[in-house]
Amino acid sequence: MKQTRLKKQSEQSSQKTQICKVCFKTIENEATFHNLLSINISICHDCLLELKPAFNEFKFEGIQCLNIFYYNQKVQEMLYQFKGCKDYELRTIFLEYYKNYLNIMFNGYIMVPAPSFEEADEERGFNHVEEMFSVLNLKMEKCIHKTKKVKQADLTSEERKNIKDVLVIDDIDFSNKKVLIIDDVFTTGSTVKTMINLVGQKHPKKIKVLLMSKTIDLDRR
Repeated sequence: MKQTRLKKQSEQSSQKTQICKVCFKTIENEATFHNLLSINISICHDCLLELKPAFNEFKFEGIQCLNIFYYNQKVQEMLYQFKGCKDYELRTIFLEYYKNYLNIMFNGYIMVPAPSFEEADEERGFNHVEEMFSVLNLKMEKCIHKTKKVKQADLTSEERKNIKDVLVIDDIDFSNKKVLIIDDVFTTGSTVKTMINLVGQKHPKKIKVLLMSKTIDLDRR
C-alpha cells in the first residue's frame, strides 16, 4: 500500500506543469482531441482562440494553399514579440497545437521556407519561419535565399512585385518529390509567387503552400 502511494506521488511529481507562453497561466488538462494527441502544449485554449484559427483554403497561381490564421491584431502582436523582440520561446505557439493534424495532411512533403536576409537572421539569432515550422515532423530544405536586405513591410505593393529579383534557389532536384512552401504572413503573395516559380523549375511532383497567417481579403472586412 505504501509502495503504491509512493509510486503515485513520484509519478505526479514527475509530471511537468504546462504553462501558457502567452498568458503564463497553467494549462488545464482539458479532455480535447488535441490535448490527447499532444504531450506538450505551449498555448492555452483561451489564448489560441484569441488568435482566431481559420484554416482557410484557397488557390493561388493554381496552387492549393492553406493559412492557419488571418493576420489579425493578436497574431500581429505575437509575431512581433517573437520575431521583432526575439522572444524565441514563442516559436511553438503558432502551429504546435495543430502539429499532428498538419503532419498527417502534409505527410511526405518537404518544407521549403521563405528566406530572410542572412545577416538579419544572424542579428536575431534565428530564422523565424524555420523555427515556427520546425514543430512539424517534416523534412526541411533551406534552398531559397534572399540576396539583399529587403523588408517587405517597408515596401509598396508595386515594389513588392520585384521581390523576384532578390530570391534565388540552390541547384537542387525535386523530381518526383512533393514540396510544401512555408511562410509566416501572406500579403500580396509576391514572395510565395516567386517561390512557386523557383521550386517549379526543379521539377517537383507536387507543390502546396502552408502559411501561418494571411491578410484578410477585402471582401471579408
